[in-house]
Order: sequence, then C-alpha cells, then structure tokens
Amino acid sequence: MTLLERLTGTAPEKLEHKADRLLAAGRWGEAKLAYEDALGRLNRRPGADAEMQSRLETKIRRCRNALAREHRQSAADLLEGGFLEEARDMLVLAIDVSADEGDRDEWMQTLETLADQENGLQGRAPTLAPPARAIVSATLHPEDEEYFHALCHTLPDAIRRAYQDYGEDFKCGYIALNRGDFSTAARHLERAREQAKQPDSHIALELATAYANLNRYTEARSLLGAYLKHHPDALPAYRLLCEIHWDLGNFDQAFQLLAGLPPELAASRAAASLEGATFERAGRLESARHHYRRFLDTYGWDPEMGHRLARVCRDLNATQEALALYRLLVENGRSCSARIAPRIRYEYAELCIEQGAQDTALLEMYLALAREIPDRAAHCYARVAQLYRRQGHTHESRRFRELARRIEATTAATGREGDTP
Repeated sequence: MTLLERLTGTAPEKLEHKADRLLAAGRWGEAKLAYEDALGRLNRRPGADAEMQSRLETKIRRCRNALAREHRQSAADLLEGGFLEEARDMLVLAIDVSADEGDRDEWMQTLETLADQENGLQGRAPTLAPPARAIVSATLHPEDEEYFHALCHTLPDAIRRAYQDYGEDFKCGYIALNRGDFSTAARHLERAREQAKQPDSHIALELATAYANLNRYTEARSLLGAYLKHHPDALPAYRLLCEIHWDLGNFDQAFQLLAGLPPELAASRAAASLEGATFERAGRLESARHHYRRFLDTYGWDPEMGHRLARVCRDLNATQEALALYRLLVENGRSCSARIAPRIRYEYAELCIEQGAQDTALLEMYLALAREIPDRAAHCYARVAQLYRRQGHTHESRRFRELARRIEATTAATGREGDTP
C-alpha cells in the first residue's frame, strides 16, 4: 500500500474485492458505493491504471443497472396493482439510477403515459416487462463471456488464467455466483469440479461460496478445509470460513482459525480486520474497541479501522469519542479532496442530529445522502423536515415530510424495506 493510501484509506484493489463479494451477494447498492470508493482512490494515484479504471466504471454501471431493474420491477408490480402514482415514483428512481440510455428513454415514455393516466386521459396503463432471467444452462452468450472476463480481471494472474481454462460450466457458475443466483451457481460449479478432476482446483473456493450463501455450511466447510491444504495462503478462504463461523455463532472457532494463520497472513492488516470483526460479531464490543485502538496506536491512522472504532464507540454510547472519530474521518476526506463514503457521512449525520445539531451543513448533507443512498431516501428526507422544523421553516418542513411519507408508502406497497448503509 502506498503512503497516500495509508493516509486516505484502503487500497482500491482491496475495495474492489470487497465490492465483488457484495455484488456476489446481490447487494447492488453497497457494491456500487464500494466500487465508486475504489475508483475515487484509484484516480488519486499518480498515473492511475487505465485498465482498472475502465473495469471499475463497467462494474459501477452494472450495479446501477441492477438497482434500476429492481426499481423497474417494483414499478411493474405497483402498476399491476393499480398504484399509478407510486409506480411513477418508483420508475423515477429507476431512471435516476440506470446507466442504460435505452432503458431510460423507454421508461421516460412510460412515465409520460402514466402522467396521462393520472390526469384521467384515455388509454390503457402501460406494462413493464420483468428483468431478464439468470443463466440456467452452460451456453454462454457473447455478453456473458465479456462479463466473465471483466470479473476475472480482478483476480491475480495465475488464478485468472486457471479460471479461464476451467470450461463452460465454471464460467456459467461463476457468472451466476456474481449475480447472486446461488442455486444455479452451485449446480454449474459442481459439474465444473467433477470435470476438472484437479484436487487443488480453485473451483472449490467458488463452490464453497455458493454453498455458504445457500446455508449449506457443512459442505462449504469441508470444501474449504480441503482447499486450504493445497492453498494455505488463500486469504479469501479464511475470510469465508470466518463468515461461516459468524453465521453459526461459533466465535471461539473463528478466533482459533485466526490464531492459526500462517505467519505472513497473521501479521497482515486483513487478519487484524477479521479479528476485529469477530469481536464485533461476538458482541464483545469493549474487546473490539481495544483491538482497533491498539491497531491505530501501532500502525497510525487508518480510515477503515477508524470507522470501525467509531461505530463500536457509538454502539457503546461513547458518543463524544465516536463523534471525534467521525469528524476526523470526514475532515481528513475533505482535506485530501477524497470522496467520503456515504455510509460514513450518514452515520456521522445521525450522531450529530441525535446530539441536537441543526446547522445548514447537516441539512445539505442529508439532501445529498437521499440521492446517494436511495434505500434511505425516506429517512433522509424526514431528517431534512426535522432540521427545517428546528430552524423554524414550517413550510419547507411540511414539504419534505410529505415527500418522505410518499416514499415510505411506495416502499410499503412493494413489501421491501430500505437497507441501512
């Protein structure tokens, strides 16, 4: 990691890997934010890698389009139920998020038709086609091949070459895994593993990931145990094993796993991050607080570890320490012209408003966050209404409270709740 990255945050390669895992879990919004964070950090490097830049931009577009398809499907469901106004609002969200000009143009035409319907004009309400289905066979289309190669660009050279040689079933399974279709992924990856007949194949890691997401933990652990015998330095396998232990509540086993890491991994920042996360998952927040403080005292300021410490302090009601850490995160980002991750600004804003803040800068922060985190738009607009009320602007407060209510009604109608960033 360069000095600049030590000062401004995690290396873009690591952020990209994290985003890839979020993408694999179908967490499009979080993946988009992580890819954008990675791109921002990459662009601050002297002579930034143009190939990586292009790859990140492609993935951001993919996340935006996946989010747009979700909003579009919600609009279709609302439309089918006769909720014209709510369908319109959801379609506006889809248009705002989409990176596909063709989709935007098509949905704009639908919006115009919806406007006619709301105004009582003649004509049938339009319908919206459902999103395309995931791959279910081992036949790849050209766009799937392109997607597969884009995914492989995130991997080390040796692993990338191996993945490209594993055959069609592996490609289909890997694509399905990264699209969040874990059942399809497992079927294809099982066949790919049988065909490969290589005991040290990396297919086991991807199949274990599919199994873990299907709650088939015993099979996943068995695969990972065999995989680590051939690849004892494979950090993603240890990370996945930790996640399985967390899900099962086996925190002692997670600590034992981390205690037995090879020396070069045990001394890494990634291992420190996993240990801290294990303390948090186990509910041992004071231990996590001590762990993150010790890391920062030893290695100096690190934004990701600083953010984790801030969240732990917040959860321990150590509000002033949490606020000081969040302020440091935000101010450091501003001082080096870095894009501060929306989730950090959201958590900081929430702490500030809970402490009675009512300044205009906080109001503007919530307005920006409502655009950047669509799933939390209703809450952010409700906060804007609250701040306007504190400032004595009754008319503006009512306007944003009504906007928040409309978004909440749309969310309730689709049976979906916003994710906390």
